[in-house]
Amino acid sequence: MMIIILWLSYNDAKNKSTFQSQGEIKGALMESESIVSEETVEHPVVDNAIQSPQKDSKKRKMLVIAIALTCIGGGVGYILLPASSQSTDNAYVSTDSIAVAPKVQGLVAKVYVQDNQVIHQGDPLIQIDTEEFDTKVNSAKADLANALANVNSVKAEFVTLNSEEKYASSNIQAAQSSIVSAQENAKTALQNKKRYDQLLKAGAVSQQETEDFNNTAVSATQSLSRIEAELNIAKSAADVTHSKRIALDAKLDQAHANVEKAQANLELALQNQKHSLIVSPINGLVANRQAQVGDYVQVGRQLLTLVPEQQRYIIANFKETQIAKMHAGQIAEIKIDALPQYQFSGHVQSLAPGSGSTFALLPFEPGTGNFTKIVQRVPVKITFDTKQNGLDLLRPGLSADVKVQLK
Repeated sequence: MMIIILWLSYNDAKNKSTFQSQGEIKGALMESESIVSEETVEHPVVDNAIQSPQKDSKKRKMLVIAIALTCIGGGVGYILLPASSQSTDNAYVSTDSIAVAPKVQGLVAKVYVQDNQVIHQGDPLIQIDTEEFDTKVNSAKADLANALANVNSVKAEFVTLNSEEKYASSNIQAAQSSIVSAQENAKTALQNKKRYDQLLKAGAVSQQETEDFNNTAVSATQSLSRIEAELNIAKSAADVTHSKRIALDAKLDQAHANVEKAQANLELALQNQKHSLIVSPINGLVANRQAQVGDYVQVGRQLLTLVPEQQRYIIANFKETQIAKMHAGQIAEIKIDALPQYQFSGHVQSLAPGSGSTFALLPFEPGTGNFTKIVQRVPVKITFDTKQNGLDLLRPGLSADVKVQLK
């Protein structure tokens, strides 16, 4: 528009100078005519020469105005048309770094890596002193051996108990056999006593013979009672032996439980011994190494950070007014400030479930105090396309310019 205005000013100045020249020509012609003749009619050729530049000036003005209106309409249309892309310079390279922390506590004996060192999965990083863990492993092994010995001891008691049960069963069988014989003897003795009592009344036998059979009956009855008592004792002994088996079963179960506990303690001691050596879980670079030899570290304390070799991505913070038509899968053009010689491409992977201030340490609270509307920004994760030059040069935290194609 400024160019058009300048051009119009130039034409006006040019026209003014033309009109001044034309006036001078017209005056000279009129003076010459008054000398030659007294005619008062103006020369038609001079009038046509004067009017022609005026018409051309009007046409040029109309043309310029038409061009200006066309440009204005095109600009307004461009502004009103929906944008085909959205861009932002509030973007940074990020990665999912890993904070390395010990699973056991102790003194740092060795540190195998330095800052910015390239490491591979399984490489040793830090060694914690193993003296305490070795002792615990030996103690756990001794406890396990003791628990196994207790199991064997209980099993030996079962052997003795089996013998006692057999002995008690034999006593019961012997007492039962003796009872049968004693019952027959007592029955016979009682029958003889009864018969001799009747013969004594009839005077067929003497008093002495009758008393002998009476004594025999009494002895047989007592013998039967004694054998029955022995049978009861044998049965009681068998019951006691059976009770011992129940107690030994419980004792054996406890011994097996102690073995399992000792095995678990041994496995835990071996795990702690293994965890005293911290190894790298990924391929990447060492960063922010804090551990030093001689440090006493606690479980969970960050010792260093591992940055993966790949897995770089962009976190672009777009304004909330820019993401209406943005979705996963759209193409993104990426420029890194530190690497101007490279042009990277990627795709939108996802949009954050909330604005950046929502997940900040101190979230935005519009419901308190005076309200001033602030345009919020929504983090958008953009992944790099593979097999691009310069990907290995990317570092977390680098600034970037991102342009997302919305079509």
